[in-house]
Amino acid sequence: MTAYALVQREAAAPTADQLKRAFKSLKRMTEADAIKVAREAYGILMRNLPLDEASTLQRALAGEGAPTEIVEAGQLPRLPEARFVRRAELQSEALVVFDSLGRPVPVNWPQIALIAAGACRHFGMSQTRTEQRVMAFDPIHGIHRRVEVDVRHKVEDDVPILLDVILAGAAMRFQIEADQFQFKHLFDRPDLDRAGKMGLLIQRLGEHAPQAWLNRGAVNLRDGSAAPVIYASKAALFDESIWLLWRQARHEPAPGPVG
Repeated sequence: MTAYALVQREAAAPTADQLKRAFKSLKRMTEADAIKVAREAYGILMRNLPLDEASTLQRALAGEGAPTEIVEAGQLPRLPEARFVRRAELQSEALVVFDSLGRPVPVNWPQIALIAAGACRHFGMSQTRTEQRVMAFDPIHGIHRRVEVDVRHKVEDDVPILLDVILAGAAMRFQIEADQFQFKHLFDRPDLDRAGKMGLLIQRLGEHAPQAWLNRGAVNLRDGSAAPVIYASKAALFDESIWLLWRQARHEPAPGPVG
């Protein structure tokens, strides 16, 4: 069975209230689903829908003033595997990235189609284990020493900042993680935190590649917003990139600021 995606036609995503009302058109959708979509999805609102459900939701959202388009899942662009970059140089003719062996790879500025960045939530689990010898008593062994083990788990909420530089036609993707990137090869700004350094890098990239589109997170970091865009997951960040690449392939205008 062919699967379909429901994508935005405008830069502004539907609100949670619009989605709640629209989701009432499908019995299997709940208010919790609407809230989750409103919180996590942008560009590509939903995936893996049968055509009848996609059409029903499209009509309901249109009635809410939120135009969408139905796209066969296979027609959406695919992001290439990321090539991780820890060092780069900005030269007049090209962005020069260095591979894991330290070899320079020049990328001509006109090749850059999309600069996508954002802070992505990552939930991990850490474990601490402590052992303590205590005195114990039971009818069989009498008084004896026993080892008590205490294992505690802690949920860690980390928000790494990622930057993707994607070439035209999604031919290649270079990925930078702020915590692991050597900014010192580009500029000496110890006064900036990692978000500030990433924002300055995005600004410099945009100056050399003005044709490149920027996603919401990249614009936010470049402009030094006090409230950075935090994506629910890396998948949410990547879905926005896929949506922007899909729009580029249709020769649509670059999205303006979201009010």
